[in-house]
Amino acid sequence: MPGGYPLYAATLVFVVTYVLISLRNVRRFPIERPAVAMLGGALMLVFGILTPAEAIAAINLDVILLLVGMMVLVSGLDACGFFDLVSSRIAARAKTQTSFLVWLMVTTAALSAVVLNDTIALLVTPVVVRSARALRVNPIPYLVAVAISANVGSVATEVGNPQNAFIGIRSGIPFLTFTAYLLPVTVACLAVAIGLVWFAFRKDLAAPLTPAVSMPAVPLQRRGMVFTLAVTLAVAVAFFASSTPAWLPLIALAGGSFVLFFLPFVSKVTPRNLIAKVDWSIILFFVGLFILLGGVEASGLSTAIQSGFTSAFGGRSGGLPWLVGLSALLSNLISNVPAVLLLAQVVPQGSTQLWLGLATSSTLAGNATILGAACNVIVVQVASRDGVSVSMRDFVKAGLPVTAATLVLSTFLVALLVPA
Repeated sequence: MPGGYPLYAATLVFVVTYVLISLRNVRRFPIERPAVAMLGGALMLVFGILTPAEAIAAINLDVILLLVGMMVLVSGLDACGFFDLVSSRIAARAKTQTSFLVWLMVTTAALSAVVLNDTIALLVTPVVVRSARALRVNPIPYLVAVAISANVGSVATEVGNPQNAFIGIRSGIPFLTFTAYLLPVTVACLAVAIGLVWFAFRKDLAAPLTPAVSMPAVPLQRRGMVFTLAVTLAVAVAFFASSTPAWLPLIALAGGSFVLFFLPFVSKVTPRNLIAKVDWSIILFFVGLFILLGGVEASGLSTAIQSGFTSAFGGRSGGLPWLVGLSALLSNLISNVPAVLLLAQVVPQGSTQLWLGLATSSTLAGNATILGAACNVIVVQVASRDGVSVSMRDFVKAGLPVTAATLVLSTFLVALLVPA
């Protein structure tokens, strides 16, 4: 095992990077996680822990291509007005605030299972704010509901969130198998989440709805939307039909490429518009973390971390509860993506139960606070641009009980449904 200078240098870079990732600002200066991850990866090169060739080899291109392909698909749907249409229809047809909440959470969760939850949060949040204002109701319960349901819904599939994409490819669990196990878990956790969010905001939700006669018109590009939906449906069918996760990046990239090239022929959307809508910060975040963890592995630090975690698990029989607890803790300290990339070092390759436990716990733990997941931060930041302030107290009074209940429920169901 390598030691000496590479081990000490990699440990220093690793610790500093993960500490900075856990922070949001230093004094008056904001800290962005993608920038920190890229800096950590660069320092592995600067300190000679990795060569440029080793750094490139450390980047998991399967994950990168899957994320890019899915984000281009979502960009096409957004550019054609699909998400505005769905959200406004829910608001227009709601009879009570409770029905609005339920349909909003169910729809957001369903969309987040099909495409990345962070993107759904980014696109749905401004529409929810506009709809709440048109209905003359407090938007805060619905914004908290969007964040929570986007996280819960994303548990169901390997394309629901970035960490699931990594887990699916790293573990080799087929898409259909992953969804078959975790869809029931997601449905059960969503039902619990809806009930707890309603209970937390029951006083706000008791007020009657004003008839939505002044809902703003939604600009649609119908031919483009039909085309993009057809491609998205074809991609989803191909995901379920694939026998191995190795095909997922190619399927997603093919779908995204079709939309990027052909959508301008049936709509007013340009390729430049689609590319601009892709959240490239997620890609940079993963690239930086992959290089960082490549240095951790090359230096021998990965072996030391694995030995420490393995001894902490206390044997195979206690693996799932230990992993869920550690994942929940790390996900709230350093965010779920870096937590999953770190804990993936200690999960046995053939243990479907532990991989799915890591997927559920790392995602559901993010509902505890605003800072627990990127999805939550996106909702709060986008809402603030529209003049709506969601406080930590507003979020925690629903998010914390949802997290506690769904972590217990999901762990029980994974242990019950998935062979150890």
